This record gives sequence, C-alpha cells and structure tokens, in this order.
Amino acid sequence: MSSATVSAADQPAIPWWLWPNVLSLDAPIVAVLCQAALARAHKVAMPPSVYWILFLVVWLIYVLDRVLDGMSIPQGKPLSARHAFYRRHRRLFLFLVVPAGGLTTLWLALAEIPEGIFWRGLALGFIVGLYLLHFAARGNRAIYTVGNIVACTMGGVLLWSLPLPVPFKILYGTVLMALLALAVGRRAGDSFRILPKEVVCGYLFALGSSLSVNFFAGDQRAHPFSPEVLMLALLCSLNCIAVSCYERAAKTHPDPDGITQMWPHIARLYPMLLVSLAVAVSWTLSHKMPLSLFLFSVAVLLSTILLGVVHHLAKRMSPELCHVLADVAIAVPVLVMVVAA
Repeated sequence: MSSATVSAADQPAIPWWLWPNVLSLDAPIVAVLCQAALARAHKVAMPPSVYWILFLVVWLIYVLDRVLDGMSIPQGKPLSARHAFYRRHRRLFLFLVVPAGGLTTLWLALAEIPEGIFWRGLALGFIVGLYLLHFAARGNRAIYTVGNIVACTMGGVLLWSLPLPVPFKILYGTVLMALLALAVGRRAGDSFRILPKEVVCGYLFALGSSLSVNFFAGDQRAHPFSPEVLMLALLCSLNCIAVSCYERAAKTHPDPDGITQMWPHIARLYPMLLVSLAVAVSWTLSHKMPLSLFLFSVAVLLSTILLGVVHHLAKRMSPELCHVLADVAIAVPVLVMVVAA
C-alpha cells in the first residue's frame, strides 16, 4: 500500500519531495509565480509585500481546507499523506498556526498594501470563506444551510457598501446568489452538482493571483474576465482535475464534491480537455498582442502540454508523485516566463 493510501495512525515516512505538498507550500508558490507572471505580462511593478501577503493568504486557505477535509473523513478510511498529516496535527493548526498566521497577514495587509487591494482582497476572501463553508460543512444540514444564509446576507450588505468597482460587485454578488441558491436547495452530504469543485477552485485561484495586478493595471487591461485570467483559471482547473484523478487512482477516501464523483470517467476525457485548452490558447496566440502577453500565453500553453505529459505517464508513477509533477508543470513555464520577460 502506498504512503498516500493508509490511515493517519499508520502513516509511514514521507519522502522529501512530497513535503512541500504536505505542508501546503506548493499552492502559494504557484500563486506567487502566477502573480509575478501576470505583472510582467501587464508591465506593472508591485511592492514585495504584495507577494508575501498573497503567499500567506493562499497558504492559510489551503491549510484550513486540508484540516477541515481531514476532520470530515471518517476514521479508518484511507487518507492522502497531506490529510493524514493535518489530521494528526489539527489542534496545532486550528488553535495556533492559523490564528497566528491570520493575524500576521492582517497586520501586514493593513500596514503594507494599498487600501484598494485590501478591500478587494477582503471581498474575495469572503467568497473563499463561503467556498470552505460550502464544502467543509456538507455533513450537517442545519449548520450548512443557516451558515450560508447568514454569511450570504451579511456578505451582500457588506459587498455593496465596500468601495469596489461595479464589475467586481456584480461578479461577487452573482457568486453569493449562486451559493445561497445551492445551499437552500441542497441536501446535507450531497455532492456539488452545479459546477465541479475543481472548476470553482481554479477560478478563485486565478482571481486571487490576478487581484493585485488588476489594481495596479487600473482595471483597464487586466480584469476578472480578461483572456489571460480566464486562461489561467482553466489551467488551474485542469490541474485540480488531474489531482482528483490521481487521488481516485490512489484509492484514498473520495471527496464527495470532487469531479471524479460527478463524472467517474473524467480521466478518460481529461486529454480532450487539455487539447481544448491548448487549441484555445493557440488561437489567442494567432492574434496580435504585446510581447509580454504573448509570452504569458506561451507559458500557459507549455504548462498545458506538460500536464498532458504527466497524465500520459501517470500509470508508471505513484499518484502522489503525479500530484507533485502536476504542480511543477504549471510552476516551471511560468517561472521561465517571469525570468525571461
């Protein structure tokens, strides 16, 4: 039995190359690289504090998500290495690491970043909080429904009172209404049936990575629906789908909201999804654009190809190694673009 398919109590030694994933460092590193690449693409300079705050925010979100996931999986069920780690250390993270990290991030945000970014980040953070509530509290009907109604109502009032651009208000307001409708109409324990969890996660990840760039670019060239943000969202969604497929192959406890539960044969269709994104990016590259945006699109195309290579070789590797390489497939081309642009 592989290291990613045993219970928390019997978890063997974790290989060195898996520790960044177990400690949730992979996602914030990728987020910072994507933010830097978008900044290069739009030729905007941002202070180092913006990168550090994004790193901390993404890290805290992923830590909290994995702690909650680990707590929701029944005892005795097979766990991935990261879920087993967070289940063993859940009290340390819930009562010390997450509160301390949250306070540190809030202090840095108030002291170091422009007010406009702070309010946008607060609004997006609220949506991410709903995302966590939506998927983490699925087992209790009362907590799930009441929590969503209260959170969406408060969020709607705050959203329209914040000094945000109208497109952001419309976008976040639409998300709030969709989550509220889903919460009222969903039975406890049911899977997410409107959009796969991986697609929602991918778009939120792209929004977070592009948020500061949008602000410094004046929302004219960069915005939540600009081609480069949508390409990044699709790329991140495909990365999440790949991870779900690998974890299903590892026979760990299935995520009831995962795309592999909605569409069990998604792994067979995955190559076509990659080809579709590659064709869309290639079509974008055929149009005239600034060199920096061209290089960003090339990085997305290369990442898509590398995801395809990892998927093709997946049966020859362990599921946890495939997970790590799927993240590397995004990080390396983006890093090269940041250095070259």
